[in-house]
Amino acid sequence: MISRVARKLVIFAMLTELLLLFSPSAWAVPSYSRRFGEQCSTCHTMWGALNASGVQFRLSGYRAISGKDLKPLSEDIEISKGVSIPTTLPLSFITGVGFDSRNEKRQSDSGASVTAKGSSISLEDASIFMTSSLGKHLSAFVEFPMYETKAWEFTPLGRAEANNQAANRHVQFKSENPTFEVAKFFWNNLGGDSLPRDSFNLLGGITHLPLGYASGKVRLSVNQYLIYERRALDLISPKAVGDMLGSADDYLFRLGEPQILAEVNGMLTFGKPVADIGKRDTFWAEYHLGVTNGSNGKADNNTQKDFYGRWVMRYYNQSLGFSGFHSGDQYDDTLRSNAAYTGLPSSTGIMSGQQDVNRSDRFGIDFTLSLAPLGVPVWLENQYMFNKESNPTGFGKEFKWKGGFNQLNWQASKSTIVYGRFDWIKGDNINDTTVVSTVSGFNGVTNSTPKERDFILGWQHLVDQNVKLVAEYRHHVFEDNATSTTQPSTAKLSDDGVTLRAMIGF
Repeated sequence: MISRVARKLVIFAMLTELLLLFSPSAWAVPSYSRRFGEQCSTCHTMWGALNASGVQFRLSGYRAISGKDLKPLSEDIEISKGVSIPTTLPLSFITGVGFDSRNEKRQSDSGASVTAKGSSISLEDASIFMTSSLGKHLSAFVEFPMYETKAWEFTPLGRAEANNQAANRHVQFKSENPTFEVAKFFWNNLGGDSLPRDSFNLLGGITHLPLGYASGKVRLSVNQYLIYERRALDLISPKAVGDMLGSADDYLFRLGEPQILAEVNGMLTFGKPVADIGKRDTFWAEYHLGVTNGSNGKADNNTQKDFYGRWVMRYYNQSLGFSGFHSGDQYDDTLRSNAAYTGLPSSTGIMSGQQDVNRSDRFGIDFTLSLAPLGVPVWLENQYMFNKESNPTGFGKEFKWKGGFNQLNWQASKSTIVYGRFDWIKGDNINDTTVVSTVSGFNGVTNSTPKERDFILGWQHLVDQNVKLVAEYRHHVFEDNATSTTQPSTAKLSDDGVTLRAMIGF
């Protein structure tokens, strides 16, 4: 086993050397760097994680920082009044190779356990980005992820996985070949010169919701934030969610997945000049208010539209934000019927079959505490979120869970960052085993009190402006503490994993 891992590490090191040898002389987030002559550190703590200037650049439709237009090195070509195209190619390509290793342990509620191990050399990502401002108001950002490893989004979860003692003892890392993930379009300054710059903008398309901290590829860590990824069924279902939902698993809402949406957003400086937004002592705010299908980039799965909002205030490198999300119904009738206890083989269904709505509410508070004003490059990111689904199994029982994360970051140098994070989720008990379905006549089968936690430790280093090395360790634990005569003890899952990556952008 050790020799196999060693061979894979040698191959990974060789691929990394080739990547460094043949990497072009370009800057990260390359199309904008080529266009404006700015280094990646202008907008990123480490690409692709955005800093405050990067947030301002995005809110301006990728044309200004601190309220001041960035001047292209080569003038754009005007094709009609107010609309222009860049003379530099607005395309970027990001890819990377890596080595992934993970150990998993499944402990069933009967006390039996099984372990699995796996390691793999991986193509971690291969994505094309097409993005540019297109004149005074219009801009676009489109991402085509041709290939991406999903090794860290498909670790075992839930009582069903803990009880699966026949699982493969060799971890099979998963990958995905999507068509595109993000396609968003901005129209900035809807009020023209009558309002402060970038204070009232329109955004539409497919993109991530404006959460406290980025859930897409502009987050710092490889591993996702648990609280943004989990749905009620992921945490409470005694049956495998993918088997039960089938194709519906792709469109069942996840807070951290790209959504089809439309929103208004903007920056507010409360009477100060917009150009002062780059000063630490300028108090400014960012807002978002929008509507979405709530179906993960797919066509709406029901007639309900979901609503969301975010408000965040910034001052002296500190921030305090609030976010909310409401859905009148997360499910559609097909999902409720097909995942019913009688709609599937009795070993896979958990739902009542009743066509009752499942409302969802999320409310989050986030805040960043930074020592940057004291000259110390250390900051702490904090997220707390309350979540509720009114009827996730169709038996009239609501499920509430809360959670969040705390991530400590240290920018050891302009080219190196070290970070550690603790994620946690704690769910209330949901027990529908005493409730009888009016459709099937069966009792519910769900009795769950879930808990989940993550420990993340990471290091990232820029070898060059467009090449970075990543090392990240994760320890993950899921427990379901609900017991009964059929569930005599706690069901538990744990896994430990390491990813080593060499990434390049040009």
